[in-house]
Amino acid sequence: MSTFQVKALNTLYNYKKKKIKIYIGLGISAAVLIILGIVMAIILVMGAFGVLTNQKELVPTSDYSDINISEIGENQIPAEYIPLYKKAAEKYKLPWTLLASIHRIETRFSSIKKMESNVGAQGPVQFMPCTWVGWGHPSCSGLGKGNISKSQMSDLKTIKKYGGYGVDANGDGKADIWNLEDSIYSAANYLAASGAAKGDFQKAIFAYNNADWYVQEVIQYMDLYGSGKAEEVNFGNMNPGKGKGPEAAEKAIKAGLELVGKSPYNWGGGRNQFDINRRSFDCSSFVHWMYAQGGVNLGEVSSVVTDSLVKLGKKVDAKDMKRGDLVFFDTYKTNGHVGIYLGDGKFLNDNSSHGVKVDEMNNTYWRGHFSGVVRRVVN
Repeated sequence: MSTFQVKALNTLYNYKKKKIKIYIGLGISAAVLIILGIVMAIILVMGAFGVLTNQKELVPTSDYSDINISEIGENQIPAEYIPLYKKAAEKYKLPWTLLASIHRIETRFSSIKKMESNVGAQGPVQFMPCTWVGWGHPSCSGLGKGNISKSQMSDLKTIKKYGGYGVDANGDGKADIWNLEDSIYSAANYLAASGAAKGDFQKAIFAYNNADWYVQEVIQYMDLYGSGKAEEVNFGNMNPGKGKGPEAAEKAIKAGLELVGKSPYNWGGGRNQFDINRRSFDCSSFVHWMYAQGGVNLGEVSSVVTDSLVKLGKKVDAKDMKRGDLVFFDTYKTNGHVGIYLGDGKFLNDNSSHGVKVDEMNNTYWRGHFSGVVRRVVN
């Protein structure tokens, strides 16, 4: 091979090395930009999710000792259970009201005679057997009913072996899914491990029961039992709101009434055209949509929440409210739910239990959550 050929090959080789270095440099830069783009997208999505779900920022804490029982909690929660909730909550570093709320929703504070569901959940707080004993058990799959013997269900060694959450709280040497003390401590154990001990109550509650409506209902009772923010208002002095409201309000109400019993609740829904087309809303997006049908814009639909709606229009005393006014309720937080007042003590709303429905403001639940916040958005 000639010297010229060697030099030519070396030149070509060096040129290729430079090109490779350039390509590698560009590749790394592009990769960095792509990664940064993905990270920013995730941050934006998470931020948007926070707006859509209208949730409080979760602040991890291990001190919930200052949670006092509200008057409504005193009237609803059996007094003998409260020390148990508090002891279990203290051990697992979560709010005692979380345990009380789950006990209330699952079995009405153990007042239901048959505490075994159709899918196999058992006991005062409705544990699935596989969650109690552990999903490592060879019979566990599907929803978690399993095929676990009674002796294995309460055996502490078996529970430890298979990674279950059943706890022997009363010290009798077994974890009894039917025993109230064992079950409350076990619920606290599971919730803490699922995020509650770090302040992520939404994640923990969803792990307990994979349903958005369940999460919201538990949070509602937590707020009701612990804060007592809602005060009962004397409905006897309220304007009955008979007759027709403003034209825009009547159009809004007419549109909303057509969806009664036809539109299931969708937490965070109703903020994009796909959801709107299929009439899939939560409370605030439903109110926004109704008034849009009446030609009234209640703000940007993509970011509508109860906190934005409560700032619109003018404040009205509860005793002076009229048909078409927005009424707010202290559910999982202050002003956490909204509907449109119809008159005669009724209001139209989209709630997690029934979807779009006409409810009585004077029933036990809504009366206990209404603190008199009313806004008039049309005259």
